Formats: sequence, structure tokens, C-alpha cells
Amino acid sequence: MTRSGFAAIVLSLVLLCSASAFANSGQLMDFYGLKDLQAVGNFYNGSGFPGTPNFGVTFSSNFFGLNSFQNGGSGNFSAPPFGPAIFMNGTVGSAVTGTINMAQGFSTGLNFFFTAGFTGGQTETVQIWSGANGTGTVLATIILGNNNASCTSVLYCTWSVAGTSFSGTAHSITFSGPADELGLADITIGSSTTAVPEPSTVYLLGLGLAGISIGSVRRFLSV
Repeated sequence: MTRSGFAAIVLSLVLLCSASAFANSGQLMDFYGLKDLQAVGNFYNGSGFPGTPNFGVTFSSNFFGLNSFQNGGSGNFSAPPFGPAIFMNGTVGSAVTGTINMAQGFSTGLNFFFTAGFTGGQTETVQIWSGANGTGTVLATIILGNNNASCTSVLYCTWSVAGTSFSGTAHSITFSGPADELGLADITIGSSTTAVPEPSTVYLLGLGLAGISIGSVRRFLSV
């Protein structure tokens, strides 16, 4: 077998491994390209950064983007797994509700990363609804609490994952709780597990492409 033929087979296998991590894993919104204090709005409804998927998802007007200072932004939090974070704007600690709508609907589950610095026993209630704008039947509920009590160097140092499965078809998600005290990132719609690739899959993909790019089958196999 020629080197180019072997390389093509290796690339196919690596891409197959990578694709399997995303199979049946829902639609990932990682907010790449969203700027500090930019309204999320229609970012995933055809108005995002070039190359941003159009999922038909819209966000209420109080959702804004924020990048971690570790990624050159102004957010006083550790960087999330992938991309920027989003938050609900308002008077700090006051009660607000943010809504995510998906016109065509979604099923199976919801997953996201969050960082929260609630005070005074406050929590965040996340509800998945059968109708738009938080109407109809509640299909699932998630309660989020403070996960940053031990932070010292930054205000928000911890990103936790939350997810739930549900039956039926949902058309909206509401987040109700204190303003400016919750960050969200890497939201997966349509699965109770995250669509962010596992580190092993990223490693395999990078390893395969690096091996093929240098054109040395022997070196690729010895890694």
C-alpha cells in the first residue's frame, strides 16, 4: 500500500472516531465569535459570526456575551471549556428571567455548563417548556446553586455541567434567578450530555492530522 493510500485510511478512521463523539449528541452552541457585551439575540438564527450554524434559536434581549479575562475579555471568571460565556443582564442580584426559543422544537434533553456566585441562598430555576416563551407544559426542571464559594483568585472559578432528559417536544427554555450572577456556556440542545468533544477524541484527531501533514507513516505509527 502506498503512503498516500495509508494516510487516507488513517484520516478516515480518525474522522470517524471524531464524528462518533458528536453522533446523536445534539446541537452545540459554544458562542464562538460573540463579543463582550454583545446581545446574543439571533446569533444562532442566521446572524452569527461567519460559519456559525443557523439552528433557528433565539435569545431574549437580556442575554449578552462575555469573554473571560483569560481569553482577552473583561469577564472576571475562569474560561469555560469552549468559547465565550453568556449571562443575563440586570441589577446585580435582582430577579430576572431569560428565555431561549427554538421554533422547530427539540427533544431528548438539554445540557450546559454554568458558573454561579449566588448569595443569600439564592438559586436559579431552569425550565424546559412545550411552548414558546415559557408557555405550555413544563417538561423538565433543573435547580442550580452557587458553585463558586471557594474561589479566591477570580470571582467565578468553577464551571459545572448540568443536564436533563425529558419526554415530548420542547420549544423554549427559561432561566429564572439573580441577574449578573450566572454564566452559561457550551449549551447542547437535543441531548442530556454535552456535545463538546471528549479530550481523547480531540487528541486523536490532532494526532492523525499531524501525522498525515508531515507525510511520514513511520513517524505516525511510532507516536
